[in-house]
Amino acid sequence: MWTLSLFTTGPVTVWAYLSPRNNALAGDGLTYAVSFDDDAPQSVDITGVTGSDDGVMNPQWARNTSDNVNRTATTHRIGRAGAHVLKFWMVDPTVVLQNLVVDTGGLKPSYLGPPESLRLS
Repeated sequence: MWTLSLFTTGPVTVWAYLSPRNNALAGDGLTYAVSFDDDAPQSVDITGVTGSDDGVMNPQWARNTSDNVNRTATTHRIGRAGAHVLKFWMVDPTVVLQNLVVDTGGLKPSYLGPPESLRLS
């Protein structure tokens, strides 16, 4: 759980950078969830999003493999500027979070994400 200040409203994308892992439990997927404030969590099945489809290489899978990181995203709508609480849930036991990037618009491409924002106390 992190508290952050957002200066804009509207859609934001939360990029999760996760260590590549295998499923630890029987069943499909490797799942985490993200939410802002008291909104319902959005679940992401990492293996479903980044796997290959019908034997054709998925471009996201190829990038994740070369970078040694699974990068997935959720989109949220922010209704007011100001302080917000970002929550991240490790739904399955082998989810390993490396980095979270909150894109409020204008995120430039970079290798493994932009530099960390300043922290003001």
